[in-house]
Amino acid sequence: MNSTFHIAFKWLLGIWMVIPLVGSAQQRDSSLHLYILMGQSNMAGRGPLTEAYKSMGHERVRMFDKHQQWLPAAHPLHFDKPKVAGVGPGLSFGIAMAEAYPDATIGLVPCAVGGTAITKWAPGVYDKPSDTYPYNDAVIRIMEAMKYGVVKGVIWHQGEGDSNPEAASLYMDRLTEFIQRIRTVVGNPSLPFVVGELGRYRKNYEAVNKQLPKLPDAVPNTRVVSSEGLWHHGDGTHFDSPSASEYGRRYAVGMLQLQGKQPKVAIDAVGSGVTRLTEKEREEGWELLFDGQDPTIRWRSVQGDRFPSTDWVVKDGVLTLLPGPTGGDIVTREQFSDFELVLDFKLADSANTGIKYFVAPLENAKGKVELNGPEYQLIDDFKHASVKNGKSPETSTASLYLLYRPKRKMLKQGEWNEARIVAKGMYVEHWLNGRKVLTYERGSPEFRKRVADTKFSGYRTSYGEADAGYILLQDHHDAAYFRNIKIRRLSP
Repeated sequence: MNSTFHIAFKWLLGIWMVIPLVGSAQQRDSSLHLYILMGQSNMAGRGPLTEAYKSMGHERVRMFDKHQQWLPAAHPLHFDKPKVAGVGPGLSFGIAMAEAYPDATIGLVPCAVGGTAITKWAPGVYDKPSDTYPYNDAVIRIMEAMKYGVVKGVIWHQGEGDSNPEAASLYMDRLTEFIQRIRTVVGNPSLPFVVGELGRYRKNYEAVNKQLPKLPDAVPNTRVVSSEGLWHHGDGTHFDSPSASEYGRRYAVGMLQLQGKQPKVAIDAVGSGVTRLTEKEREEGWELLFDGQDPTIRWRSVQGDRFPSTDWVVKDGVLTLLPGPTGGDIVTREQFSDFELVLDFKLADSANTGIKYFVAPLENAKGKVELNGPEYQLIDDFKHASVKNGKSPETSTASLYLLYRPKRKMLKQGEWNEARIVAKGMYVEHWLNGRKVLTYERGSPEFRKRVADTKFSGYRTSYGEADAGYILLQDHHDAAYFRNIKIRRLSP
């Protein structure tokens, strides 16, 4: 008999004896706030573990390791599948909770097991691929951790293994039973329980995601957090590291709301201008990339998983880039292939910025990888020294920067203008204020010849030819304004 199961089996037979022992533990520290991390691989973490994520941590965030010892929390938190373990949401969640409770130490109790359907999270059920009893093993770890601190909540991400019509139809009943069982183990019938949506990048995940909104009405003191804008690391299943870290902060916001504590606001959203799609736009498949309030949902810094804390602010529904050297470029959390992108922009006098798309990792001549892609140039054609009086049209507004000049364009000085980019396969159109001003074909002989005559020829990776990529708003340290940012995916 598996040794883990042997221990768990004894627990199942003697639960009436074990719970009183836990309840009478003398070493509990009320300032040690325990949070249980449960679910399958996206909770366990599969994001690429770069040096930046390896060094991530907080002096008051600890993790309960596989030997049931408390250690400084670091990626990877989980140990279900050591060969593939990586960045998950747990650590950024713990850091956010530590920032919200400066007098507490946060203890993370990792319990997730990759590849497990919710039926594997029941007493006595064995999961052969991982050689574990997910529920039983978790209960043993929870009980041991409770000797040291107080359980304050659970975060749960699971459902990829239930993303078919039959399993999804039973998902809410099974999740409700699971929550009740965990609350019984902890001894708190109203223990806060936060559930995350599955990634929106796979069609079949909708089956479970459509069930999750029912949870708060069915089970008190629960909350569902959104996966909007989060993206996978290329396998179509697992969140990339920036998305996993962002998700952890969203879990923290949900947990703090259940605990009656106001989470910190990361963005200076002083205005009340909410952007909404019309019914016609929704039917046509449009999605907002900025809702007029919170850009962190769909955007992050090009340097990491958080939105810049300086220079980018929201004022009266407008995403505003302030002049200054510290903000940096922002990119969508999600990648896009065939799409139509529309946004309104306004530039300060002599300002220079741009919209890049199909932004992907490119290897430069020195072997260093950097993000870059074709650029719809935005610049003050009337006052910027490099383009005024018709100079350098291939770097003027609506150009494909350095490569193609716009024709027959109408640009309004100092006012709102509309930029539109249509990309389908390798064919791309630039529009300005309702008028098509240029077309080109990525990867064509003409395109490659033009690239060869520019600084982009230095890349070892073909410039501008990625199948999919991020959308980027450039920070050239000048003031610029963006609103009504929306996109729709086009059928290939």
